[in-house]
Amino acid sequence: MTRIAEAWRRIPTVSAKFLLILVPSLVVAVSLFSTLFFHDRYKDLQAALREKVATIADINAAALSNTLWTFDVQTIRNVIQAIGANRELVCIEVSDDLAGGLFAWPGANCPADDGTRIERRPIRVQNLQIGTITLHYSQDVAREQLRQEMVNTAVLLLLTLGGTIAAALTALRLTVGRPLGRLIASILESERGGGHRPVDWRAADELGRVIQAHNAMLARLGQEEAALRKSEQRLALAITATRSSVWDYDLHSGQYWWSKEFPTLLGYGQTELPMTSATWSSLLHPDEVERVMAESRRRLRDRAMAYAAVYRMRRRDGRWAWIEDRATAQRDPDGRALRLTGTMSDVTERVQAELDLAHERNVLQVTLDNTDQGIIKVDGNGRVVTANRRAAELLNIPPEVLAGTPRFAELVAIQRHGGEFGEMADDPDLHLNYGLDTEGGEAGHAGGSAAPPGNASGAIGQPFTFKRRRRDGRIVEIRTNPLPEGGFVRTLTDVTVEARSAEEIFDAMQQLEHAYADLKETQASLVQAEKMASLALLVAGVAHEINTPIGIAFGCATHLSGRTAMLAEAFERGTMRKSDLAAYVATAGESSRLIEQNLTRAAELIQSFKRVAVDQTSEERRRFDLLAYLEEVVTSLGPTLRKSPHRVAVACSPGIVMDSFPGALSQVVTNLMMNALTHAFPADSRGHMVIDVDEAAEGEVEIRFADDGIGIAAENLPRVFEPFFTTRRGAGGSGLGLHIVFNLTTQSLGGRISVDSVPGDGTTFTLRIPKIAANPQSPHPVPGPAPTPVSLETDPA
Repeated sequence: MTRIAEAWRRIPTVSAKFLLILVPSLVVAVSLFSTLFFHDRYKDLQAALREKVATIADINAAALSNTLWTFDVQTIRNVIQAIGANRELVCIEVSDDLAGGLFAWPGANCPADDGTRIERRPIRVQNLQIGTITLHYSQDVAREQLRQEMVNTAVLLLLTLGGTIAAALTALRLTVGRPLGRLIASILESERGGGHRPVDWRAADELGRVIQAHNAMLARLGQEEAALRKSEQRLALAITATRSSVWDYDLHSGQYWWSKEFPTLLGYGQTELPMTSATWSSLLHPDEVERVMAESRRRLRDRAMAYAAVYRMRRRDGRWAWIEDRATAQRDPDGRALRLTGTMSDVTERVQAELDLAHERNVLQVTLDNTDQGIIKVDGNGRVVTANRRAAELLNIPPEVLAGTPRFAELVAIQRHGGEFGEMADDPDLHLNYGLDTEGGEAGHAGGSAAPPGNASGAIGQPFTFKRRRRDGRIVEIRTNPLPEGGFVRTLTDVTVEARSAEEIFDAMQQLEHAYADLKETQASLVQAEKMASLALLVAGVAHEINTPIGIAFGCATHLSGRTAMLAEAFERGTMRKSDLAAYVATAGESSRLIEQNLTRAAELIQSFKRVAVDQTSEERRRFDLLAYLEEVVTSLGPTLRKSPHRVAVACSPGIVMDSFPGALSQVVTNLMMNALTHAFPADSRGHMVIDVDEAAEGEVEIRFADDGIGIAAENLPRVFEPFFTTRRGAGGSGLGLHIVFNLTTQSLGGRISVDSVPGDGTTFTLRIPKIAANPQSPHPVPGPAPTPVSLETDPA
């Protein structure tokens, strides 16, 4: 290996080395590629030959079937000779299995060469094998074709290899040889002292960048002297701009020096202050002389390399300037200080700002101490940096403990030791050092407690609020807000009065829930009674459908009542946990949803049943003639009208076609008519009712139902559409008829309804509905929101 490396180094030119690498590499690569290529090519030629012979065998087996069956010898021989025209075939044999004959080509000794391959096919006539054709073929043709292709490819590769080497040498000469020669000439000229002449070559390749770096280096050599001349001037400008001064103290000679900017900082002329250590010490503030001199002596004793100090020095006008002194020590191998060098800067404005900030902090602390709300600020390291006296009072912690900036984990330990909030082991307050480094080195744990709800990731991500009860019965509301830089701010508020009011509201809400459940049962009973009065013939079939949702709602109400009693018992014993309250809230929500869902379902069934009883149609929309349909509705009420002395007239133009919901319209007209029969006419009177229809603008129809009865009192007129409002309670009125009319008109029919009445002069109901209904809502009444229980403590998540 050593001899090879030495021989390689002796090669005189880059081109020779390039050829020694390129030529063998190309030869090896081309050889491997050619071997793989021609191996695959030979396989392809063999496969093509085999397919060709197989095709010949298949075709001629079919061609010989009829000839061999008729035993036409001459035709058989002609076919065999025609097959033999293929030069790939060496021998052809056709056997006659029926006659036991054999036809062979080119002679009886076929096949003569054992190296041939065979393709054999049966000769069949109507699925009967009468003979076999056997083709013997040689692969010499494929080999000859492969040899010819190899010769042609070798010639082409040799020409390509020669052209590649020539092109590579030319490219090497143009891209490497020429610029490298110029670079060598420039370097040799510089070594001979002929000057720094740059190389005349520009290119984006590696050599171009090397030559560019060489030219840049030559340019920098010429610029260094000018830069050195300007360095002192720039340093002076920088010192002036930063209001600083440079000083130097040689401990061996005792020589003290400072730049001309130092006297200017204190308002002196450049030559007014002698450059001695005594001058410097005489300018120090009397209160700080001893401290500053002691610190200066310490610099000589310890082995630190850098120092910093801030002290006051007297200005020429008698005022005091704050000076920041930064120094660096130069030491011998034994660690003894030999020289001190540093800067002095005027930082009066900065120090004054810090003093003002400290004053503002004091004012802020006084303000915080006089607020009625406790405030604590914890930094990103888990240490309490701000707290007021109210916070100490509400946490039952001595104020001096908070004033000492303790770690938050220490406050938690003090509260546990004092027994505060001991009945609430999962109180989030015991875990609010999440994301903070505790003294134990683990972030996110205080005494090994679990993470608070909603903060399982171990980091305070968003504000949250919760309440805690102290041993003395006081209730404290705690709100925590995270800070962007880490840590959090906590406020503590005494909400004992508000919390007790919330408890009273909670009890009242529970009573309201029971009353609401009773109201629901009463409402269901009245609605059921109203429907049963008009659905006597179908009540048996609908009873099961109505009973199911009501039974589910009643079961949910019973379950909710039981859970409420258990929660109230736990609350009274003081054993209620947050998980109990959360489970109760979940149960109450699900029970309320089921109660609302099933009562809504019951209302839908009752409403549907009422419509079916009046009009034996479904809720599907269809086209109908309005006049004919109104006459049908009036006719269906004939038995009821014949029992009374009252009469109904229909005034409607023919040809008004509706694309709407006839069942809903039938229910509206029926309820208006039954309402008039019940309320409008006194006993022993003869009344008249009129249904008057007019076409209105914007594709609507106006239906007016009028009677000449006693009318509606003015104070009752605004309430006629309210559910369960009736002036004949106990005398046949349920208060649901006109409420159902309002819902059907505004929801199913997509229209609007109004009422106009003068006492003693009858009543008129006016409906405006579109001829073509659009996306009606379900006609059942929408229940109002259920009351939500109020909890003493909210989920901190």
